[in-house]
Amino acid sequence: MWNGWLGKTTVARVVYDRIRWQFEGSCFLANVREAFAEKDGRRRLQEQLLSEILMERANICDSSRGIEMIKRRLQRKKILVVLDDVDDHKQLESLAAESKWFGPGSRIIITSRDKQVLTRNGVARIYEAEKLNDDALTLFSQKALKNDQPAEDFVELSKQVVGYANGLPLALEVIGSFMHGRSILEWGSAINRLNDIPDREIIDMLRIGFDGLHELEKKIFLDIACFLKGFKKDRIIRILDSCGFHAYIGIPVLIERSLISVSRDQVWMHNLLQIMGKETVRCESPEEPGRRSRLWTYEDVCLALMDNTVSS
Repeated sequence: MWNGWLGKTTVARVVYDRIRWQFEGSCFLANVREAFAEKDGRRRLQEQLLSEILMERANICDSSRGIEMIKRRLQRKKILVVLDDVDDHKQLESLAAESKWFGPGSRIIITSRDKQVLTRNGVARIYEAEKLNDDALTLFSQKALKNDQPAEDFVELSKQVVGYANGLPLALEVIGSFMHGRSILEWGSAINRLNDIPDREIIDMLRIGFDGLHELEKKIFLDIACFLKGFKKDRIIRILDSCGFHAYIGIPVLIERSLISVSRDQVWMHNLLQIMGKETVRCESPEEPGRRSRLWTYEDVCLALMDNTVSS
């Protein structure tokens, strides 16, 4: 979708789609870090894991029992599990800490930004995904350093920026222009900020495609960004059609605009586009969550209810 630049998640999904037929059951748990942080997220991920592999509804009372249920129900099955975007060993310990939890021949694929998470849990093989290619690094270097390749002192920092942007040309150009003429210390500080706070200009760049949408298509995009990323396409259409959003035509429009993609009938969105969507909603009312059109975090919902500011 993004000019051939593949991130860790994309590579994992391609591998998953190619080999899943070799296993008795399979499950791709996307955005583990984000889902785990939600209220009751650990237990819900365990339920999703069991439900998708066993092809039946799984009910888990608490996450501690969930571990035992996973071991008991899956210990004789040859399965494939992908845990996408893991950033804490507790996430692995709750979902698939060891291959011996499952039957012979089972495989666990984990994507993470933190190599220590993998080594701490004794992962058998670690593959460092190619987050960039020469064209992506060249594009960024031309904007930031006015050279086709970064100087030695700036190589690793440049790779971090390209990894953050996931090869998105607009993001590479905007961040590169911002970095131009700054010291190596300023680069390090700017990269830390990029990891925590979406750059305003990048968000504005990404809004070009969003602003050109029909109002109903904007609503569909924001609902996917805030709630429905990873859901089945048909389910999203049913949900949003019931709200009067005409999703049968809206979803194809978003696909044509490269704002969403569909893989194995699940709807996905580039991480930066999801950030842009959530930031758009947050800016509706930065200080009072209850006045926003959408709430997706437990904390914001509680704050809105306590302040009695939930908009209708």
